[in-house]
Amino acid sequence: MTSVTALDQDRDMGGLAGLPGLETVCEQLAGPIAVLRAEQARRKAGAAVTRAAWKNLIFTGGPGTGKTRAARAVARIYAELGLLLSGDLREIAAADLVGTTLQETGALVDATVWRGSGDLLMINDAHAWYGLPDHGRHVLRCLYKELTVLRDHSGNHSSGLAVILAGSEGPLRGMLDASPALAARFPAVISFPGYTAGQLAAIFAALAGEAGFTLTPDAARKAATVLAQAEAGRGAGDARLAVRLLDQVTVSQARRITAAAQSPDPVTLSTIDAADVPQHVHPSDPPADDHPGQYL
Repeated sequence: MTSVTALDQDRDMGGLAGLPGLETVCEQLAGPIAVLRAEQARRKAGAAVTRAAWKNLIFTGGPGTGKTRAARAVARIYAELGLLLSGDLREIAAADLVGTTLQETGALVDATVWRGSGDLLMINDAHAWYGLPDHGRHVLRCLYKELTVLRDHSGNHSSGLAVILAGSEGPLRGMLDASPALAARFPAVISFPGYTAGQLAAIFAALAGEAGFTLTPDAARKAATVLAQAEAGRGAGDARLAVRLLDQVTVSQARRITAAAQSPDPVTLSTIDAADVPQHVHPSDPPADDHPGQYL
């Protein structure tokens, strides 16, 4: 049975601590979040905090490694601490902040930052800026300027914006190394290493449970084998594999129970058998949205 301490820890981490495969992410986030909690405690105790800690972060890792899920948890934590006016997460592609001229890029960054005031903004595929002719220096200068102005404008640091730059580690670190002033506004780099085969199996079981299913032991073992085969050779386990497998299983199970001569009982309606699990994960692209699961 989960202890009270573990439940409290999970709440403190926005629900991340209890999710398979995100344990190391929680450990990395614990430090920056503790700094912000302590700072808010000083404010409540009457201390004048005129040099507030930055709440921006860098997330590095491949697709399907949990970055969006973790960002949602961070947004929720920041809102509960009073660091943001809302707990909303807004996502934008890095390419959408690059215009055809320097002036247009500046205007896009300006509009995005000010429109997102009070929210957590995650800029996905930020490593793509490194492929620009100037290796992203101009867009990073624009971002630095707007973050500085917004901080000074918000005053109490609670109505401003928090930004997460998400993407591949190498290019992101290269850009920040070349822009130390901006790097200082992103005090922590959180690495998302991907999932082992065992963690993918646990994720599949968790997602199935969220969808109202119960796995038979044989179904769980077969799903673990299929996911291990699909993950082999990829280098970093992608949770979209678990989502994709659950989509296939859901179809198979639905066809089985609707084809029955008699109306199935409640247990049958919610049970996934080994026969519902295919021999391999379908190679088609994963869903475009993130509604099927919590790890995209």
